[in-house]
Amino acid sequence: MGYVSFNDVIELNGILKEKGLNFKIHLRDTCGRQSFWIEPLRNCACEGKYDEMYGLVEAYFERKGFSVEYDEQKMNFVV
Repeated sequence: MGYVSFNDVIELNGILKEKGLNFKIHLRDTCGRQSFWIEPLRNCACEGKYDEMYGLVEAYFERKGFSVEYDEQKMNFVV
């Protein structure tokens, strides 16, 4: 079983920034799985950008061999 490193999270946040998506991904440690939460950096700057951000996050983790599962609010996810 693989894991997501801090460097992966740093790289993903850099990609979000390069694309002008004002979100930051944070890593939490949970029992048995890695958990993440999504921080919108500025509300107005994020409007209309959520779908693009979700697509980028999912594509990033798919390239690493992971699938993303969101909670009901789609602001937390596990891989």
